[in-house]
Amino acid sequence: MSKIEEIDPRVTAYLYDIGYHRWSRVHAMVNRIWTMTSNIAESLNAVTKYARELPIVELLEYMRTLVERWTKEKLLKAKSTFTYLGYKFNKELDDNRTLSHKLRVRASTDYIHTVIDGVRRYIVCLENKKCSCGQFQLDELPYPHALAVLRQRDESFEEYFSPYYTRENLLRTYEIPVNLLLDERKWNVSQHITEEVVNPPKGGKKKPGRPQKERYKIYDEINSKKYKVSCGNCRGEGHNKRSCKNAPKMK
Repeated sequence: MSKIEEIDPRVTAYLYDIGYHRWSRVHAMVNRIWTMTSNIAESLNAVTKYARELPIVELLEYMRTLVERWTKEKLLKAKSTFTYLGYKFNKELDDNRTLSHKLRVRASTDYIHTVIDGVRRYIVCLENKKCSCGQFQLDELPYPHALAVLRQRDESFEEYFSPYYTRENLLRTYEIPVNLLLDERKWNVSQHITEEVVNPPKGGKKKPGRPQKERYKIYDEINSKKYKVSCGNCRGEGHNKRSCKNAPKMK
């Protein structure tokens, strides 16, 4: 919020007014788990960079076949996965399991445990599937703290993650085909549509310069990927070959 305040205080006030539950994942009224709803939009925006210049019918057909291909690829990937969880979630679970080996566990009751991570302590409740770090209940996937407890109890992890992560559910997600489209000659188009004439929009002056094709990047994204100038002479950063002061002088 302090970073947003530096950019524009009006945005900070707006976010406070509408409530944390509308924009903060941890305060959301429903569990979003690992679902980022903007991902598909950004993926389509990237691959349709040049297709957007096509006529509307060709553009829509391009996007339909694109989603059709993506769905097929996801289905094949799910079918080739032989673990209980999907590939992405199983890898995350393996990484968390590796991290859990450095943690110490102290039991309080059958379900409540203290997990010691260096100088920090966390409370894990297996009965409610919660951890004081917030990550266990937020992602509905056992994180290192919960996995450390499960390892000490010699208990399986199957009942402690969201069923949406399973291979079975992934197969059901992508088994629904994208609707196929007949050849244009076989389309059954109403007469009033075929007789309608669509004219180009009136007015509107074309803006100077190249049209915007890339999406506008957020503040943190711009600052995290700043291009660093490097010198061709000394390989140092922050200057180029022309302004280099470390180049050998000619006699």
